[in-house]
Amino acid sequence: MKAKRLMQALWMVPLLMVLIVPSLSQAADDVIKWRMQVLWDSGTLPYKIEERFAARVKELTAGRLEIKVFPPGSLVPTADMLDALQGGLIDMMKQYEGYYIGKMPEVAFTSSLPCGFTDTWQFETWFWQLGGVDILREDYAKQGCYYIAPTIYGQEPIHSKFPIRSLADLKGKKGRFVGLAGPVMQKLGASVTPLPTAEVYSALEKGVIDFADRGGLAANYDAGLYEVAKYIILPGFHQPTTATCYVANMGSWKKLPPDIQAIVETAAREASAELFQLHLVKGMEALGKFKEKGCEVIYLPDEEVKKARQVAMEVWKEYAAKNDTARKIYESQIAWMQQLGLID
Repeated sequence: MKAKRLMQALWMVPLLMVLIVPSLSQAADDVIKWRMQVLWDSGTLPYKIEERFAARVKELTAGRLEIKVFPPGSLVPTADMLDALQGGLIDMMKQYEGYYIGKMPEVAFTSSLPCGFTDTWQFETWFWQLGGVDILREDYAKQGCYYIAPTIYGQEPIHSKFPIRSLADLKGKKGRFVGLAGPVMQKLGASVTPLPTAEVYSALEKGVIDFADRGGLAANYDAGLYEVAKYIILPGFHQPTTATCYVANMGSWKKLPPDIQAIVETAAREASAELFQLHLVKGMEALGKFKEKGCEVIYLPDEEVKKARQVAMEVWKEYAAKNDTARKIYESQIAWMQQLGLID
């Protein structure tokens, strides 16, 4: 009897393998794999947030969606990520929209508003409670893309090779700025080049630029900017609040089951909250570290910031006139800033 049962068990093994192996293969085939190129250099705080975002999506989807994170420039140049997304070369991007305000002038207002919103929650509220996300989803749909969510954090400082104690010090200098900060700085007398974030260190080191915006204090410390620029200028009037964004190829997005779409959106909002908090906490720690490395922190006087705002508001109006969506966003943000008492 034992021998008979053993033979029956052995006979069942191939049958079980026939049944199990296809199901395992099917499960593997069901895994959706995305490629996402991001804005920030490997090893910096924001890049680590993107790695955690991808891990969180995999966790919450029980492995059904795997997002591979690619550093800036590894697949396409940073400024070309929107084109790559539209063409299906990548499924998703984490981008600062300021890189393509020439193509979509309306996103000049949704990446960062120079001398505009002064606190992260003011900008965040505009996106989620005052229609910002809805406008952008409709707008990006025309580009063959789905706007998932913004990642919003606070000010970015200016790192400089020379002291900036007034706006007059900017005249004739070469700076790196992206988005609406570029034309504002040009009106203030600087020449501007929109270099990718990952190229800022080398450009400062080689003297290609004299000063730059790059990211938050923690990320900039991680990138070693204290080695090439000994002056930090605050407040970051050119970029007092910042929004980067998660955007997906529309075809890739529509192939996701509804529950995975919801998970991606939820994980994106988690990532925003985490970066906002760490940007503040780690930024304060980084400021002390910069000082220990011999950097001088210069705080621009209020009257200089007010002068910059007058120039910035001229640029706001110029970009609001570029298309209907830009005008709609501009009017909505102006109304909110007036309610907040930021402008008259």
